[in-house]
Amino acid sequence: MSSIRGALVVVTGGKYISALVGLVTVAIISRLITPYEYGIAVLGMSTLALASSVRELGSAAYLVQVQDLTESKLQGVFTINLIVTLTLAAVIFTAAPWVGTLFGEPGLANFLRISLIGFVTGSVVFPLHGLLARDLAFNRITAISVTTALINALVLIVLAAQGFSFLSFALANVVSGVVGGLALLWAKPVLGIFRLRLTAWRDVLSFSLYTGGASVLQQTAQYLSLAILGLSLAPGAVGILQRASLLCQFPERTILAAVGEVALPAFSDLARRKSDLRRSYLAAIERLTAVIWPTLLLLMILADPLVRVLLGADWTATIPLVQIIAAATLLNFPPGINYPIIIATGAARRVFLLAVLQVCVGLPLIVIAAQFGLKAVAWTSFPIIALGVVTSTIAVRGVVPFTLSDLARSMRVSVGVATLTVFPVLVWIVPAGGTSGIGPGMLLLLLLAAAAAWFVGIRIFNHPMQSEVGRAGQVLRRRLARH
Repeated sequence: MSSIRGALVVVTGGKYISALVGLVTVAIISRLITPYEYGIAVLGMSTLALASSVRELGSAAYLVQVQDLTESKLQGVFTINLIVTLTLAAVIFTAAPWVGTLFGEPGLANFLRISLIGFVTGSVVFPLHGLLARDLAFNRITAISVTTALINALVLIVLAAQGFSFLSFALANVVSGVVGGLALLWAKPVLGIFRLRLTAWRDVLSFSLYTGGASVLQQTAQYLSLAILGLSLAPGAVGILQRASLLCQFPERTILAAVGEVALPAFSDLARRKSDLRRSYLAAIERLTAVIWPTLLLLMILADPLVRVLLGADWTATIPLVQIIAAATLLNFPPGINYPIIIATGAARRVFLLAVLQVCVGLPLIVIAAQFGLKAVAWTSFPIIALGVVTSTIAVRGVVPFTLSDLARSMRVSVGVATLTVFPVLVWIVPAGGTSGIGPGMLLLLLLAAAAAWFVGIRIFNHPMQSEVGRAGQVLRRRLARH
């Protein structure tokens, strides 16, 4: 557990840096790029995200989870990945003009073709990243992630300021992707895996078809949802909804992003050593809810000033969407750990079946809601998230037995911590009659007050996060002392 905690501290530190870079970038870019231009970029990036999920049929997750990792299996992963990557690149290059015509934006074809440069480098990046994750080499992974985030932000801002519009995103992703690939080669120079060999293809695909298939289904549903919005409500609506969704995913993608990166390697390591996964799973939920719930509540309450400060006046249409989606996301009490623990125990088929169920229910809901506007689409977050949480938790219980009472006990103290965290904010805004008059200075003070209340809360309620914060401080002090 100490190695896992150390990995979490390292990755969390890196994610905090990346989060700060991301927030600054969003604040600047939102004033250089209109919602319509951002919507076009989202449609382009979603197309590539769908292709990337198909490419995951030669899955890096396989490298992390498999018990006996041989050179032939490594080469099989690379070969499958490369074949799928080149095939998809050819399809996207050919279909790019048609996609641009479909959405009424010819420039989207250039976006896709430029992005293919970075997409092809992924055939090198995925297996190397998987090997580093298997080795729990999160120091190197974090250094590379922070470097690529900084490069991406710098290139994006410079190009947007020079008038490259939505193409700024494509060019920035290409530059940062190539740099990241070269950095991974430097960090893990195992050139022997880059040989075309399919002797272990059955073993690779028997695992990857389920995990990769689940990702393909989820990305396909997301892409179709965005495409429907783009055709029904115009690209500007796509940009607004996507920006609102990203703000609501901020806690999980930044504050808790370390969990997502460490979860599969950590649970896989515990499974290989026959450790107590039940205890680790419930302990993770106990700690995650103490962070995710207070952050989402603050996002709901302070959506108006946060959007105005971060995004600017052109994006105020995202405010009610942020409040709705953040409220729905509160239902997701095990963010980022249900699917990794299912895969780690070798039950990858269940992940695929869960994805099928999610798509069959979620996509029709979004199609119907799109006929009634953006708010209606945002409200579908409640049933979609609830379904995903309930079904994935049931699946976890199938491989890691625990009772509902165990689950409730793991979360009860976090309720008190979350309530105390938002208390000083509510004390200020209720007498003031709302949040519309809050400026940057007052917003910062309220967030600092909430942070102080959170630290008080974990102490008053004797939450396990209290010891985790102490350990994190000790690890950071030791690392700083070495330098």
